[in-house]
Amino acid sequence: MKNWGAARYLVISITMTAALVVCDGDGVIRQAQVAVGACSAVAQRLHLLEDDLIGQRATDIRVNPAHLGALSPISDVRGSAAFREDIVTTQCLRAIRRAACHE
Repeated sequence: MKNWGAARYLVISITMTAALVVCDGDGVIRQAQVAVGACSAVAQRLHLLEDDLIGQRATDIRVNPAHLGALSPISDVRGSAAFREDIVTTQCLRAIRRAACHE
């Protein structure tokens, strides 16, 4: 049996993050959706983070551990749970800023 595709080369996401952000004319976030994959059994929306983004400018946002409470990252050969949490924090910031055209 041949093993084709990404699994053969262990091309598996350590974490992945997506953001959809709507800003008003002044650059203030009015709507936000943020989802993280590969840090739980299924991808998770970060509702607390989304709520906290409303009314802020993308350049002023912060991601704290409480925002990541819906996640349950594991440790494996690709990275530790702590590494994944650290990376997700950075990915969220970058994704939100890019979605709001500030990076």
